Amino acid sequence: MTGSQPIINATPAEPDAVSTALLQRSHALLNNFSRCLPGMFFQFQRCSESRFFFPYVSASVETLFGVQAEQLSKDATILFSKVHPDDLPVLILGIRESAARLTVWKHEYRITTPEGRECWVVGDATPERLPDGSVLWHGFVSDQTERKQTEQKLQAAEQQRRLVMKSSNQGLYDINLQTGLGSFSPEYLQMLGYSSEDFPDPDSFWEYFWTEGIHPDDVAGLKQAYQRHFSQQAEGDYHAEFRQKNKAGQWRWMMSVGAVVEWDSNHRAVRIVGTHIDITDRKQTEEQIKLNQDLLNASKNRYKELARELEILIANAPVGIMFVSNDLIVRANHVLAALCHFPNAQAMIGALTSFLFLTPEDYLAFKETVKAPLLADEPVELEWKMRRMDGKPFIARLAGRALPTENYQKGAVWMIEDITGQRETLNALRDSESRLKRLMNSSLIGIVQGNQSRYLIDVNHVFCQLCGYHRDQLLGEPYIWKELLSENDQYLCKLAYNELNETGTTAPFEIMLRHADGHTVPVLVGINHLENSKREWVGFAMDISDRLRINQLKTEFISVVSHELRTPLTSIRGSLSLLESGVAGDLSEPARQLIRIAHNNSKRLIKLVNDILDMDKLSNGKMPIKSEPVDLMALLHSAIESNAAYTSSLQVGLILEQEVLCATSLGDYDRLMQVMANLISNAAKFSPEGESVVVRISRQERDYHIAVSDRGPGIPLEFQTHLFEPFTQADGTNTRQQGGTGLGLAITKALVEGMGGQIHFSSQAGSGTTFWFNLPVFP
Repeated sequence: MTGSQPIINATPAEPDAVSTALLQRSHALLNNFSRCLPGMFFQFQRCSESRFFFPYVSASVETLFGVQAEQLSKDATILFSKVHPDDLPVLILGIRESAARLTVWKHEYRITTPEGRECWVVGDATPERLPDGSVLWHGFVSDQTERKQTEQKLQAAEQQRRLVMKSSNQGLYDINLQTGLGSFSPEYLQMLGYSSEDFPDPDSFWEYFWTEGIHPDDVAGLKQAYQRHFSQQAEGDYHAEFRQKNKAGQWRWMMSVGAVVEWDSNHRAVRIVGTHIDITDRKQTEEQIKLNQDLLNASKNRYKELARELEILIANAPVGIMFVSNDLIVRANHVLAALCHFPNAQAMIGALTSFLFLTPEDYLAFKETVKAPLLADEPVELEWKMRRMDGKPFIARLAGRALPTENYQKGAVWMIEDITGQRETLNALRDSESRLKRLMNSSLIGIVQGNQSRYLIDVNHVFCQLCGYHRDQLLGEPYIWKELLSENDQYLCKLAYNELNETGTTAPFEIMLRHADGHTVPVLVGINHLENSKREWVGFAMDISDRLRINQLKTEFISVVSHELRTPLTSIRGSLSLLESGVAGDLSEPARQLIRIAHNNSKRLIKLVNDILDMDKLSNGKMPIKSEPVDLMALLHSAIESNAAYTSSLQVGLILEQEVLCATSLGDYDRLMQVMANLISNAAKFSPEGESVVVRISRQERDYHIAVSDRGPGIPLEFQTHLFEPFTQADGTNTRQQGGTGLGLAITKALVEGMGGQIHFSSQAGSGTTFWFNLPVFP
């Protein structure tokens, strides 16, 4: 130290241990942030005129002053010896005034660096008075040497510019304000990149100057500077700064300095003389200085904000957080306290971290596991089985990192999360996935899963057998479906997928799956979205080779048998009809009864053959169905008359109820008569004696609604889904007594739909059944 009197006592008293411990708990965290910011953060405590020390100082103190932080924790004298002798008295005075008034201390001074060079620094600190009467400053010291040197260079440059301006005619101009005529030095044009040839007439230069040369935002300010100078009646020079465009089109900053040198008798300015100096470099330097200062201020503010945000983060983090020093918990949040079954976070302070581990050996194993990454200053993430304060175990996910100290055991921060529930859920999901995989592979149907990418996600063994490819081939080959399907079948699949996306469902459809050996396999395909996913889908493929083969055999059998039976049956029916009518002579009553039975059976067989042929035509699309205007009222009356004899034979009435006077629709008259005959005969067969079959017609918006109702026993619920399938009949006793081919309703449905209509039914046990169909209104 220099000076006549000692400033600081070289043997200060030791600070109390409690204060030191409290401060050290925060130092590690602060060091983390201070390493990322320029300058030195510190806490400076003044206990008395002879007792100074730094409770905390960041590691940057070694770079700036060449002093270890530990050297200042008890005595600050060594730091004052680094201050320039000319600046030390003012520095000490500022500290005393700040302590007395508790005002912000801010001072700029010089220090000697460890390399022996002179360095400018700026200190900024806020004081607070502690309960023991001492004063504690929280502050920041930054290196301002570069800024100071820049300012000194600017000052020297400014002096040189003034000398040049006074000793030369560079940028000099002379203007008569009343006539507008003026002159300027050649150097002025050269400064802007022009030559005298660009402006042979000085007047044209001044016109360009005011209309295009000056930046539009600066014209008003320059004129105001002139007006203020004129109003002062030549007391002093005028001064203005503005931007002027050079020949290259760049805006250059100019400083205009001048004065009115001639006034008229009315005290109006006549002649003004001045100079323009290019100050673009100075402006850029000023902008850079301002930017550096803004960055410095922002850094200091950001540090304060980071410290505040860290406090909020620790307090509100959804996981447990603890700071550990020498195996002791020095800080914890309320989440960790709740996780470990402590009453609060404060109760955890000072506890050994070993309580978290199942055994001492387990604790040593954990420390050995995390030692290497912590020493390497790398993040640590792992799962470990731990326990709470009451001994209950849990599975924890830990993430930690060493604090910047000599040994990680002296400082580390850990985040702890209880993942016992997550682990149980994950194990359950794995078990479920395993069960699902076994279920997929044990299914008799091929299953394939995919999404919107070009690869399949999964397939089961059955699908692999269907297509003849190995599972790895199906999952590893992009666009594998191009190998499995023809272009037409790919198009069908695309249509079904689009329908699934638009409506949420799609009907099963048939395609041909191309086997690896080249032959094709007919499959019935259904697709759907996976639950809670619009991007992933699952497809089911069932081999229908046997079904198609059976259907083909049935079709061929029906076609052959029907054609071979129809001609002889027609002849037999005719012959029996002649015998029944007595053409061959009178027959005895027993013989006549046998002929009558044989005649009725032949008619039933012919109807069966006709129904089989009609069903075959409808299934193959060969049944001609006309589309012409049909008078539905006349058709229903004809149907009543045609079927009245049959219903009367069953002692069942037949009633027509009409809610419209006339009704016309497009259709096939003969096929509609066939539809009505099937519905009326079915209703009559299942109606009790004495009841009536009701035929009803009404209009519903753009359709005619035709219904046939009976009071029979109703259709069994388990049979209703198969009602319109060919060769199916309910197994009730009454059904078998009345007979039938099992094709009537299937034919009826196909005929109604072929004429653009829809057929439906409703049935209740013991209350009867109603069949109805709709036909569009014409015209």
